[in-house]
Amino acid sequence: MKNQTLGAVMIVKNEEERLGDILSDIRNVVDEICIVDTGSSDGTIALAESFGARIERFPWCNDFSAARNHSLACAKSDYLLWLDADDRIDEGSVKALLKLKTRLRPEKDRAYTLKILGRSKDMPDTLSYQTRIIPNREGVLFEGRVHEQILPSLKRTGVTIEPVDITIMHTGYHDPGTRRAKARRNLDILADELRAGKDTASQHFFMAMACIGLEDYALCLEHLKQARKKRTDEDWLHFSYTISTECLLRLGQTDEALREITEGIGLFGDSPLLHYYLGQVYTKTARFVEAAEVFKKAASLPERIDSYPAPPDLKTAVLIQYGTALEKAGKTDEAIGVYTRALKSGSGHKSLYQALGMALLQTGRIDEALNHLDKARSLSKSVDTTLWLSLARIYRHLKRHDRARDLYLDILNEVPDHLLALTGIADASVELDDIEAFLNALERLMIVLDIPVPEAVIESLGECSDLCMQVADRLKRKDEPTAAMRLAETALRLDPSNSRAHLFLADLFAEQGEIARMLARLETALKCGAGSQEVLTRIALARQALGMT
Repeated sequence: MKNQTLGAVMIVKNEEERLGDILSDIRNVVDEICIVDTGSSDGTIALAESFGARIERFPWCNDFSAARNHSLACAKSDYLLWLDADDRIDEGSVKALLKLKTRLRPEKDRAYTLKILGRSKDMPDTLSYQTRIIPNREGVLFEGRVHEQILPSLKRTGVTIEPVDITIMHTGYHDPGTRRAKARRNLDILADELRAGKDTASQHFFMAMACIGLEDYALCLEHLKQARKKRTDEDWLHFSYTISTECLLRLGQTDEALREITEGIGLFGDSPLLHYYLGQVYTKTARFVEAAEVFKKAASLPERIDSYPAPPDLKTAVLIQYGTALEKAGKTDEAIGVYTRALKSGSGHKSLYQALGMALLQTGRIDEALNHLDKARSLSKSVDTTLWLSLARIYRHLKRHDRARDLYLDILNEVPDHLLALTGIADASVELDDIEAFLNALERLMIVLDIPVPEAVIESLGECSDLCMQVADRLKRKDEPTAAMRLAETALRLDPSNSRAHLFLADLFAEQGEIARMLARLETALKCGAGSQEVLTRIALARQALGMT
């Protein structure tokens, strides 16, 4: 029996920078590549032709389905894989596609749902499911000018939809401005359709989705209300409760958010995603014990396949939130148990190692914390500032200042003006007796904080200590108490008799309610020459704060 052919179909415009990647991924998988260009002015067409693609030009008419359907009409293969220019397919999924090709049915009565991993540089990953491989037959067409849908026509033509374990990574747009522009374009097109009489449930749902992109949460909720009123059998009702709950939380309406997500769970009681959102609502309202119970239940529910986005590893996300809720409820040992069991069950996710490491750190189990946080670092694809700072803090505690400095340098390679990393470099360099590196870090801090850099040569450690205090003062005024404290401590390493640094730390301890540490610093400041009136004034303020006369 003759094998069925598989073609790739795409619509593109000005995708020269991204198109080559996906064409490289599929060139040895598909039997044809049919690309509909809607008006490129860059090198998109020439690039596509270099991969042997057939090019069809189609004037853009604010209708994604029209362009998609033109690509279907131009293709000759038995089955079609529809793609976007910003999709990617890894080697494992390429092999799975080749295997799937061998069992495509000549009856053309099957379509295949693939996993879509949404990945952007500045947004969390998401996982959804889309019917991306369809039979090339009469009646199978996309519908809707925006958020074009293929499922309705597949249902009408009696095509069976089968899920397969193949993943497409959709990289999307990487900056908020571009995403907002896309949302505005979509909303304008959808509003035109609505005015023309397309007053359907899905029309309002997709308008709600566009409103989310524009951060117009009130209008999003209004469109969701209309969508639900008009709904028949559309597949987005479950997902709509995550949108409405998110909108209400963004608007600060936590009671309404709780009612909304509870209503959703009443309809979809076995949904781990909706229980996850309920746990988030409880967390937002500091109801940590109830949050922990809900997250525990969410972790026990079976996975749900949905066309709309959710965290790619929802089970891991739930377990991390479960542990976090336990920690905030004062049950750190129980949280450690949750994280440990999750890792033993094979969920070796970076975030779990990080959560476990941070919980162990809270309980003083430094060596264990270091092992898990270092494992999380090894699993990181890029610098995670929070994780790197936590590791640096441990190495500083262990007096492994060279390792701490390396971590701070990693952060500065990504964020050159990161204040905690710069103060960390200054501190570690003093411990390592690297005065040149210390002065470079201090000079950078002064430039970032708009403090004049002294032109005269610095001749003593006392002068270095005074400069540290000048920077620490500015950091405190900029509401950076952690960096300010670090630099004041560095000033005392350079000159232990710097009374100004002792007074500064006493003030910080007072603001944190640590009166014993404040008094200890004041005593030392007095011994180092601080004015007795300065010290007595601070003691009087502390007594007043404690309600003492």
